[in-house]
Amino acid sequence: MAGRDIDYDRPTLIGCGRCDVRWTALTAAHCPTCHETFVGYAGFDAHRDSGRCLAPGEAGLRSDGGYWRREDERSPGRLVTIPRQVTTDTVARPA
Repeated sequence: MAGRDIDYDRPTLIGCGRCDVRWTALTAAHCPTCHETFVGYAGFDAHRDSGRCLAPGEAGLRSDGGYWRREDERSPGRLVTIPRQVTTDTVARPA
């Protein structure tokens, strides 16, 4: 089946614009609220309760390589943390 993670020669680095976590698994689900990353949508859905985030451990998930997964899932690898480069230089704009 085309489009699986193993079909790509080079990994695509995917990340959240609001945190430093990056991953390569195209099937991963990252929560924009609590910034936890899940192996797939089932774990993501399990950690949400009435519009709020549960701690993944409380939702019956296990940590594996930085991802949270259910017992029947396998981690696709490890998460990478890349600190964002924030500049404090003043930008001069022409008048």
